[in-house]
Amino acid sequence: MLDEEHFLGAGREAGDRLCQFVMEEGKVVAVLIWCAAAWHLKDRDQIIGWDPVTRSNRLKLVVQLRRFLVPEAARRPNLASQCLGLSLRELSAQWLAEHEYRPLLAESFSDPESHHGTVYKATNWTFAGDTAGFSQDHTDYYLPNDRPKKLWLKPLDPHAFQQMCAKDLPDDCQQAVVVSGGARSPLKLKELTSLRSAFMQVPDPRRAQSRRHPLSAMLTLTALGLLMGGRDMLNIWRKVAPLDQRQRAAIGLSVRSKESGLLIMPGYDAFNDLMNALDPHAYAAALTDWLQANSGILPRSLALDGKTIGDGKCGMIVTLCRHEDGRPVAMIPASGKKEDGEVSEARALLESPHVRLENALVTLDPLHNKQDTLRVIVEKGGDYLVGTKANTSKRLEGVEKALKDTPFLS
Repeated sequence: MLDEEHFLGAGREAGDRLCQFVMEEGKVVAVLIWCAAAWHLKDRDQIIGWDPVTRSNRLKLVVQLRRFLVPEAARRPNLASQCLGLSLRELSAQWLAEHEYRPLLAESFSDPESHHGTVYKATNWTFAGDTAGFSQDHTDYYLPNDRPKKLWLKPLDPHAFQQMCAKDLPDDCQQAVVVSGGARSPLKLKELTSLRSAFMQVPDPRRAQSRRHPLSAMLTLTALGLLMGGRDMLNIWRKVAPLDQRQRAAIGLSVRSKESGLLIMPGYDAFNDLMNALDPHAYAAALTDWLQANSGILPRSLALDGKTIGDGKCGMIVTLCRHEDGRPVAMIPASGKKEDGEVSEARALLESPHVRLENALVTLDPLHNKQDTLRVIVEKGGDYLVGTKANTSKRLEGVEKALKDTPFLS
């Protein structure tokens, strides 16, 4: 029926799902498909008042009306609103019977190019705002479609929003909780507090009116995102956003939500603005000191590499990291320009008295195949494994000669 008459077709539901048929004299007069909610909707999440960790743990408490169809042969005035009203009255009990937990909130979307959402207004849904105009193409990939939708919300319980953020959920909602939801910090609470202390002396470049969140907390979050493998500010922000309340307190966050009283995470713009104004050398020096103080003798296998930030607009970071998990042990910023490029700053990082290389094997790409750089590693008690290309013709000739007739030369 959906394939034949719904303008979007039957589609494919995600997660837990439920199909409702509204019957009249033995005939189907409406079909409703309910399924898992959208992962992140800014307006919905702000209205609920939950943080990313709570959302990831309790997202199943929200169900989405994925398809709603009144067949052409059955249509008459007010039938759609009557069917939707019947559906909502039965939804919680039917979902509980099918999936063993009771949902608390329903969400749906209307396309302003197709209809005005009259059926939602008639059944007392709340207009929550417009979407950003993206459609999901794969699990974590969105494409702009230039067609923002209107978001509608309908509480399925009089106290839905309070219950969704409460410390303890009602008994019949407990099965909705996903314990593993949300990323977790690789550092323990004591280590997070120690990391924060390392940034206490870094000068704050922000204006007084822009210092809503403590600088040491912001820098700790950024460093933690780097330790978790973040490659740019957006990725770093996404990795630290799901930290729980105890971790946020250890990091030093202090701003709380007026609705829930929970510690809130700074927004992406706050991180981005800070990084654009911060002295990167002071930040990198403080972070490297902490990494070295807490890592002891460096692991035996290290990699040296440089990554641009913000498509090169914010320069780059040269990092010495562990092979086994990519976790950095020392880093230094570079502008990317000739006088302050990856090669010279990488050498400066290796020369730093804070960086220990004894018994370490350092791997480098051909860009760093420079005598001065490799000499630093050897003089500090380490070994190196470096690529070589035509840009180092003499060394390339020597390698080819030495490895001739061996399986190492392909």
